[in-house]
Amino acid sequence: MIETELPCGHLFTFTVKARDDQCDSTVSLPKTYKTRPCVPEYVQSSTQCENSLGTVSWAKSDGAESYLATATGQDGHFHVCNTNNTSCTWNNLHCGETYTVRVVANDHRCSSWPSNSTTIRTAPCVPQNLKSSMNCTRKVGWLTWNASEAAELYIVTAETNSGHKVQLSTNDTWTFISEFLCGQEYFLFVQAVDSVCTSRPSQPSKLKSEPCKPTDISSFTNCLSNIAVVSWIGSAGAVFYIATLTQDDGQSLSCWSDSEQCGMPNIKCGQNYTVSVVASNQECSSDRSQAKTLQSAPCVPTGVDVKIDCTKNQAIVSWNASKGALSYKVTAQSRQGVTSSCDSTGLKCTLTNLTCGQSYSVQVVAQDNFCSSLPSIATKFNSVPCTPSNGSLVLDCFTNSALLTWSYTEGALYYTATAESSSGHVSTCNSNLTNCELENLQCGQTYNVIIVGSNEKCNSPPSTMLQVQSVPCPPENVMPILNCSTNTALVTWQASRGANSYIVQAFGMEEHEAECKTDSQSCVLTDLICGFTYNISVIAINNMCNVSESAIKQLQAVPCVPQQVEARVVCESGAVAVSWEPSKGASSYTTVAQGKGGYASTCNSSDTTCLLNNLLCSLNYSITVSASHETCSSTGSTAVKISTLPCVPQKVTANTVCSNDTGLVMWEEEEGTSSYTVRAFGPNGHKTGCNSTTTSCQLPSLYCGQIYNLTVTAQDGRCNNRNASLNLQSVPCKPTSVKASLRCNSNSAAVTWEPASGAVSYLAVGVTADRSRKSQCNNTLPYCDLTDLQCGQTYSVVVFGQDDSCSSMESDKAYLRTAPCTPQNVTVNAQCAKGAIAVSWSLNPDAQYFHVVAVSNTGARLHCNTSESTCTINNLPCGQKYNITVLSVRDGCESKLSAAVEASSAPCAPRNTKGSLDCISNSAWVTWDDTEGALSYFVQAQETKGHNSSCTTNSSPCKVPDLKCGMLYTFYVIAINKYCQSNRSTTFELETGPCALKSVRAVAECYNNTILVEWEQTVDAPLYLVTAEGYDQTLISCNSSSNSCVLQNVLCGTEYSIIVSASSNKCSSLRSPPKKIKTAPCIPDNVTVVPLCQENGAAVTWRYSPVATSYLLTATGLDGQVTSYNTTLNNCTLNNLLCGKTYNLSITASGDSCTSKPSTSSFTTVPCKPAGLSVDTDCKTNSAILSWNANDGTELKYYGQAQSIDGKVLYCESMVSSCTLKGLQCGDIYNFSIKASNSICNSSFSTPLKVGAVPCPPTAVRTRLQKINQTYWIMTTWDRVNCSNIEYMVVITGQLQNNPQALIEFYSYWLPRRYFEFPMPCSTAYNLTVRARNSAGAGKPSNALTGVTAPCAPQNVKYSGNNRSAVLSWDASVFATSYTVYSVSGGDPVKLCNTTGLSCTLTNFNPSATIVTASNAVGEGSPNQNITGPVGTRRKRALQATEVYAAEDLETPEVLILTASGLSLYVKWMTVNDATEYKLVIEEEQGEQQAKETPTVRTVKANFYRETDLKPWTTYCIRIAAKNAINQSNYSRPKCRMTGAS
Repeated sequence: MIETELPCGHLFTFTVKARDDQCDSTVSLPKTYKTRPCVPEYVQSSTQCENSLGTVSWAKSDGAESYLATATGQDGHFHVCNTNNTSCTWNNLHCGETYTVRVVANDHRCSSWPSNSTTIRTAPCVPQNLKSSMNCTRKVGWLTWNASEAAELYIVTAETNSGHKVQLSTNDTWTFISEFLCGQEYFLFVQAVDSVCTSRPSQPSKLKSEPCKPTDISSFTNCLSNIAVVSWIGSAGAVFYIATLTQDDGQSLSCWSDSEQCGMPNIKCGQNYTVSVVASNQECSSDRSQAKTLQSAPCVPTGVDVKIDCTKNQAIVSWNASKGALSYKVTAQSRQGVTSSCDSTGLKCTLTNLTCGQSYSVQVVAQDNFCSSLPSIATKFNSVPCTPSNGSLVLDCFTNSALLTWSYTEGALYYTATAESSSGHVSTCNSNLTNCELENLQCGQTYNVIIVGSNEKCNSPPSTMLQVQSVPCPPENVMPILNCSTNTALVTWQASRGANSYIVQAFGMEEHEAECKTDSQSCVLTDLICGFTYNISVIAINNMCNVSESAIKQLQAVPCVPQQVEARVVCESGAVAVSWEPSKGASSYTTVAQGKGGYASTCNSSDTTCLLNNLLCSLNYSITVSASHETCSSTGSTAVKISTLPCVPQKVTANTVCSNDTGLVMWEEEEGTSSYTVRAFGPNGHKTGCNSTTTSCQLPSLYCGQIYNLTVTAQDGRCNNRNASLNLQSVPCKPTSVKASLRCNSNSAAVTWEPASGAVSYLAVGVTADRSRKSQCNNTLPYCDLTDLQCGQTYSVVVFGQDDSCSSMESDKAYLRTAPCTPQNVTVNAQCAKGAIAVSWSLNPDAQYFHVVAVSNTGARLHCNTSESTCTINNLPCGQKYNITVLSVRDGCESKLSAAVEASSAPCAPRNTKGSLDCISNSAWVTWDDTEGALSYFVQAQETKGHNSSCTTNSSPCKVPDLKCGMLYTFYVIAINKYCQSNRSTTFELETGPCALKSVRAVAECYNNTILVEWEQTVDAPLYLVTAEGYDQTLISCNSSSNSCVLQNVLCGTEYSIIVSASSNKCSSLRSPPKKIKTAPCIPDNVTVVPLCQENGAAVTWRYSPVATSYLLTATGLDGQVTSYNTTLNNCTLNNLLCGKTYNLSITASGDSCTSKPSTSSFTTVPCKPAGLSVDTDCKTNSAILSWNANDGTELKYYGQAQSIDGKVLYCESMVSSCTLKGLQCGDIYNFSIKASNSICNSSFSTPLKVGAVPCPPTAVRTRLQKINQTYWIMTTWDRVNCSNIEYMVVITGQLQNNPQALIEFYSYWLPRRYFEFPMPCSTAYNLTVRARNSAGAGKPSNALTGVTAPCAPQNVKYSGNNRSAVLSWDASVFATSYTVYSVSGGDPVKLCNTTGLSCTLTNFNPSATIVTASNAVGEGSPNQNITGPVGTRRKRALQATEVYAAEDLETPEVLILTASGLSLYVKWMTVNDATEYKLVIEEEQGEQQAKETPTVRTVKANFYRETDLKPWTTYCIRIAAKNAINQSNYSRPKCRMTGAS
């Protein structure tokens, strides 16, 4: 066999020839053999990326009949292709795959070896699952997709149907797109890109941008319906629109519309609305349109109130302000159609020309320049009633009332008749009819009567005045004075107004009568019988009436003398019993025992016995009895003699001598006693005693703790039963078995002992060994606790038994050791490297050892014990906080815990540290898991060549800035607290990308929110992308094919990192290094002004700007005052500003090259302290009204304060310039002050005003003029003022002879009594007031009492004529109402003449025996006896006497006709002689179950009457009486009729 290598791909024919040494055989038959095809060569591949189409080609192989191409993917799947050609194409390759392609040549029998491989790389897969959304707020689109196999980056394209296109690239599977136009629908495509191929675009995702904002907004209001209609021009992308009306307070109304207008009903009246429209596509809303304003119709006025000016018959209409109103129109219309109107721009208006007695309805309409509101709700009011017409007036003497009638008045609901006397007394009656009765008239007065109609709010003008005179007054102050010696009674009384004479009547209880008559004010009743009781009254008589009887006064005649008096001694008690026969008229008896030497004893009794038990012992007495009642006593009875018993020892006292257990008994020496015996008896049978002839005695050897019964006996040898008894307490026994035990928790001692006899209470005392500290306690029981013991001391404890006067000996001592003291000055030293805490404190020698406890924030407890002053707690876990306390221990007793001290172990090292690059700012974001115990974190980036950068933060993440391009950095994190820092975290590495672009320059425009970026243009870059990243990671970008680009809408106050890149891959090498630039500072906002109340300034803060280098704050007052401050901080303090002023603040921020526009605000400084304080105290309510000048400016609240001298403080508060303080203490002096508050700051208090809480003026001041001899004294009394330590003073001012030029003024002393008397001159008009005072000062005077005194004697008395007939005349005396002429020839004055004139005609005239007096209501003045004459004849007008007729009874009227017609009754009666009017009583006839109706009373002057407006089908009965000024007849018998239908 022959082996050889044959070339591939050839057909060989083999023949064999045999050969030996000599010959060759013939050639064998031929055999063919074909070698395997050659391996294909020059294999090449090509790809159509977008179509996933791969083609392989190769050179033709020898021997090949066909070829098999295989493409094997990295994921194991493969594709094959059989072909006779030298190329093969696959159109179903997997995307994002790299295929290894080999070719094998085949013939019909063999295959070649596989060819060398080549590769086919398909395009990345088309991105799938696109999801897009719109961030409506930031107007940024968000797109995500699934990652594509083999994709290195993605190209995102957003395109509208109109051709607007936005494209960017990213190596993430998401992106933001911010360059959208408003109101467009975008189709979003994503293509995956690797280094060779770009995939086909993905299926589009649709995304709508936010709609464009509407334009050309207009609005109007329908005034009647209050509907607001808003219209606009539609905007692109809008599906519907929302129109909004916004009030000034932020409230708003909205309407929805898919067209270009909408209406909003029921808008609030009187509002200034801001109108805006927003377009929406159901997902996003556009920016608000440009705001417009809209004014709604004015509100309907409310709170319409009408106040009638009754004096002018005008209506003052007021109402609450209506929002939106510029003016108002007021219209009032009466029921009769009469109208009155007025216009006003204010909130009130006056309606004039009103008709009296009408009912009006008033309405108010609000108006502005365009609309009027609807009228307000009608408010009704009545005009002033019309004036009543004249009436008639009749006096009823028996009831002392006046019957008044008048005519109906339009508009009056009821009438008030008022009668006023000359002295000011007023009587009124009210009626809804046309008559009424003036009751309770004061006697002796002339009344002026008027009638006023009223409608409950206003009174009509008064009617014409009528006059009537009342009946005489009953005599007052009737005073019967019994003359006890003569058994006669002098009766006096005060003169009655209108009385001419008086009758005094005395009626005895046993039918005896006495009487006297007089023209004066006194009378003597004689012939009274002893023991009788009389009822005495005085009747005043004048020319008209004799019905004025005084109140009855009772008078008892002198009691009769007691008879049959007897006396006896009661030996057991030493008293004397006296008895006698009853005396007539006696209410009590007085027994008098008169002893020698002037000693007297009395006994009062209401019966006929009396026990004299207070007679002096050992004396002889003479006893008499007299009978008494309230006024008089009879003469004494015949005397009875008797002697008393010996005396009992007096003033006996017994005291214990605490030092020697002895009792000392003492008494007062008495006459007639020879010796004394003292006996003491103890409760246990012990007895002791002593005898003495002096006034004391000592009882020896008393047992402790015993109460002895003592008797002291006085002895005279005759009667020894006069004993004095008392008790004596001996000294308490000392306590025993004293024990003291420590209460460790409270460091107190419980002390106990056995009870001691005689002890009422106990005192336990504990004293330290050095006697520097003492503690004691007391109790009535045998135990108590000693508290407030000093720690670490040994106390000795003793107990004393005590009663009210003595203390026992001290008990045996007990000893006690107190609890150890609490450790002091505890400090902690953290040993971070060792994971331990060293605790130390001041050494305490009293403790056996110390116990340290550390409690962590997780509740874990660590501790250590030591006898030293330091202790270390080891093996602390990281990240724990501890509260550490120390206590001392001795014998199991623990001290109180020391004050807790805080400490912390080292923080745990941060875990799970990660980082990512921010290529725009060339910085790194580092994150980690927060660790226990860390307060802050430190992040370090270290570069191998030495460049470092770091950041510090309170929590993850942290941005490490200013990294260099193309560097490898190592990062680690350290946790820190205030004691330690943690170990370093696990490190990680980040490599920054290279920066190929250089020379980037950026310039920020100050006020147009743009940054101009410029760079050097490179040859290969067709488009540059400029990206700026703010500190808040917001991105702004622009692109340009030139060497500059303008970034729009940059944020103020922001530092931007800007890079320029030649592709959307920010981290590619075709980028610049970051360029940092700061924009203009923002207008300072978040301005906060905190008033500094004490400094009268303000602390101003505002938001910090990271780009500002300084701030300028300017405060401008409304008065032009300017204060400016420059600062580098975001706060500033304004000092020494003017109080109560409003300042406008302006703040600007300045950066490196720009200054912001100013922010503006205002604030008000601390209120000024109030001025003009005044105080008005009200003693009745114990309150004070404070008032002051209100501060200008904002609304303030005021606080009033009153502080008394003893420190008591009262408060009040108010929103106006006055307030009321309650609870003043009468007599205290207060300092009043006021301060203002604006709810933030208080002003200082005003200057204190010292005012006393003075007493009230005395009330019920009463005066009485009393004639004593020939002088009138004014007697004044008053009620007590309710206040302590009060003194009173009376002040009288007046005019002598009623002459303004002759003034008098009297003052009393300041005295505590409540009465005073002054002698008063005659004919004087006076005012009297009373004031009260105390330590707080003098109060206001009381209401003045006015009066006049009795008149002076008439002057210039003369007569003409002779002794037989003379005319006596005189000058008028001031205040005199009458004059009296007396004859004094017989000793007692005899009245000759009484007149109101100035002359009198006399017969049998004797000038030397004649006197003249003047009188008035006070009394009779002094007489004048100086009469001169005769004088020339002078004619005088004769005074006509008034005839007085006796009143005759009137006849009862007889009813002649009574008929009923419809709802009226007509009655006629027979006239009655001397009757001036008739009184009709009309009443319904009542059934048994009906409530009685009030009858109707009518007074008429004619003899007929018709009553109308009665009830239908009702029976009425009528009675009639006749009347005149004096009498009224009986009523007639009732007659009845039934009314008909209406």
